[in-house]
Amino acid sequence: MAIGLSHGGATMYSSERPSSEVHVGTMDGVVTLRRTAGGWEAVHRTLPGSHVHAIAFVGEQAFAGVYRGGVYASGDGGETWARRDRGIGVRSMFSLAALPAGGRVRLYAGTEPAHLYYSDDEGASWTELPEVRSVGSLPDWRFAADPFEAHLKHINVHPADPAHLYVSIEVGGLLESRDGGLSWRDVGVPHPDVHRTLIDPRDPAHIRTTGGAGLLLTRDGGGTWEVLAGKENDIGAYPDQLVSLPSDPDVLFMSASQTGPRSWLREGSGFAGGRIGRSEDGGRTWTVLVGGLPDRLHGNVEAMCIEEAGATVSLFAGMTDGEVWWSETGGERWELIAELAPVSKSVHAEMLTGERTTALRFSDGEVAAKTTSAPG
Repeated sequence: MAIGLSHGGATMYSSERPSSEVHVGTMDGVVTLRRTAGGWEAVHRTLPGSHVHAIAFVGEQAFAGVYRGGVYASGDGGETWARRDRGIGVRSMFSLAALPAGGRVRLYAGTEPAHLYYSDDEGASWTELPEVRSVGSLPDWRFAADPFEAHLKHINVHPADPAHLYVSIEVGGLLESRDGGLSWRDVGVPHPDVHRTLIDPRDPAHIRTTGGAGLLLTRDGGGTWEVLAGKENDIGAYPDQLVSLPSDPDVLFMSASQTGPRSWLREGSGFAGGRIGRSEDGGRTWTVLVGGLPDRLHGNVEAMCIEEAGATVSLFAGMTDGEVWWSETGGERWELIAELAPVSKSVHAEMLTGERTTALRFSDGEVAAKTTSAPG
């Protein structure tokens, strides 16, 4: 079995035995890591030159969402890919999710600018759900850096009701649909920068979010919120990736950078200071994971996934600087298993390295860096 490690794709897996292959979405294609007797080996790289933002699976097929490049599918373990995005009118893919719907698996795609599409035929054709752009918050949707367009960052579904959807808009808020995406409403959130949701399968009214206000929890489906880990927490001020142990949703893993991306290049630091934390009480207290990891990583954890296979809990973390870290001990011990092209959300790698053909501009006119080299 293979799993995926990507910024905007699937993050939580349950398997009979630990997977032997991991498809990693990088800024230079999909790299397949295969486990060998001596560790992990990069066995092939496909879709070269493509910024692969999201990886998801429908049965034996893998799907890759490419930033500024559409959707591709592979039926041979990621060795070859074919374009599979007829009906999608936006080129920049940001998120993919394969979720149950009406007795089948429906594939969703979120884009930049923020639109939402679905496919019920394994990507052969796609249909837009346009009402996602009918909510009252739409005029305020905006990303703070070039290209200043809000994106649909994360897609999630109520575990007992496949017609009950949540999507995160960065920056814009959290949206909810109870009819399969035909209509939407804004969920009142303390901060409009919502990165992703984690729904508790034991009580789906319990939803955790990461984003601009830290790690938040609602116990009533978004009516009220409490802060579990604010921006001053020990993990970092910019929390993003969030997964739970499939068999015990109180066991959480969250990543964050020390400061927000806008500051990574200030004073020439080029340092994100990423950390990963574990909580065993639903997010109220946290332990920073350091076994084999530096105290603060150079890059940010841009992608993280968890796989529970019997008594084995594996975690993978992909970094803005291309490092891939792995733990097979539930986060107790970590190993650096690969150094690849950056694993990055849209412009984050540029914010870390400054490698861009033009200056990176923010909405208030500030210029983060002036550079001449292009991202590799």
